[in-house]
Amino acid sequence: MQQIQEILIIKNAQENYGISTEDINQISRVPSLMCLPLRPYGTRGLCAVGGSIVSMLDVNLLLDVSEVDVEASSSRLLSLNGDLSSNALLVSEVYNTVDIIETNIEYIDNGSDPVIAIYKYKDSLVQVLSLEALISKISKINIKAKEVHSGKIKYVDTKEENSTKFLIFAMSNEKFALNIDFLREIILADVNYTDISGSAQDLLGLITLREELITVIDLRTYYGFNCDRNDKNRILITSFGDETIGLLVDDIIDIKSFVDKDIEYMRDSFDDRKISGVIHDENSLISFFDEEVLKVIFSKNSSYLESTTKGEVIEEEASLIAQEVIIFKLAGKEYAFDVVFVSEIIDIVKSTKVAYSNEDVDGVINIRGQIVTIVSLFKKLSIPTKINEDSKIIVCEIDDSRIGFVVDSISDIMDIKTDEIRNQDDELFSKVLHLDNGNRLVLSMDIQKIVIS
Repeated sequence: MQQIQEILIIKNAQENYGISTEDINQISRVPSLMCLPLRPYGTRGLCAVGGSIVSMLDVNLLLDVSEVDVEASSSRLLSLNGDLSSNALLVSEVYNTVDIIETNIEYIDNGSDPVIAIYKYKDSLVQVLSLEALISKISKINIKAKEVHSGKIKYVDTKEENSTKFLIFAMSNEKFALNIDFLREIILADVNYTDISGSAQDLLGLITLREELITVIDLRTYYGFNCDRNDKNRILITSFGDETIGLLVDDIIDIKSFVDKDIEYMRDSFDDRKISGVIHDENSLISFFDEEVLKVIFSKNSSYLESTTKGEVIEEEASLIAQEVIIFKLAGKEYAFDVVFVSEIIDIVKSTKVAYSNEDVDGVINIRGQIVTIVSLFKKLSIPTKINEDSKIIVCEIDDSRIGFVVDSISDIMDIKTDEIRNQDDELFSKVLHLDNGNRLVLSMDIQKIVIS
């Protein structure tokens, strides 16, 4: 048996245990836990450590005592080295690292028992564990191990940061972002415009949206880009104060939250006041705008806005708006989610398969350190799975869990009035949305029922 040089002492309510520090890479606070269906006993779920997805194993459960309280301030996560690095150990408390004095340790040869030695430390006895034997007691979730460099244990303390959610869209192959607080809804650009004589080149005209007249400008022309009309074009219905305007853009890319440190305001750097600053998104920069830029856009079109908002618009009663939905396509057919559950929209990425999970679970992905389970709507609805260049993942927050759904494309984000909703008796589709005077029927999914069905 290999001699142990140093151990990390961990505690639970009853006993002291030791783990060789050779097996430990770092100690950190417990990150967000993603529970998994049909997980084996001893496995609490998945979590993100150093940008990789690992199985979170509860040491207490493996030792047949009460599970570790992940919310307790003393709980810690031990990420591991070598062949064990696809796992991390959840422990109740980390006590101390101790250099082994050979005269104080007694090795035990007890077959498959995880306790391989007893170490006398001060006035207590520490049971030294073999991680290989301990982990072999369960069927591990099969996630490829990452390469970890050996060295001293690193202590990491993660802190939550404030963030802002943005809609990311494209104009002439460049990315722009709009603070989501100013976005009322997104509609298709294939609408009829009423021309306004003597208007600026970027002003497309007026549209009628549920009895409201809205001025629409071509944001691409406003920014000096070439315009290409196609079925990906969308109109961002944007509100600022009591005024509303439509902004035509090339394509919707994503809805994403960014922490404050990645958002750099640069108002003094742009004389034309068309950009508020840039967002540092991994290896790229995204130009964004907020209220300062919107003030300029609204001001330049104030005469048209005033003429269409005072006396000529039939104001919608707030009580008529029943819900806001995101509309998407699967196999050419439109469906909808209640937008209240939607956290963000991202481009399609490859997921990691997870053993012992439900057949409707495609796998898991890592989004900025958080684990997201990908549930297949294709399998739920018995539709042949087909991924294309326009496919997106709609990430939803459901019962404190983050779940992603792959869809063919995103059509709209829009308010739905009470008289546009028809209830029906169906396990997954409790509502049918009758849009465009009944010419466009959209099945509204109950997300929570989809997850548990």
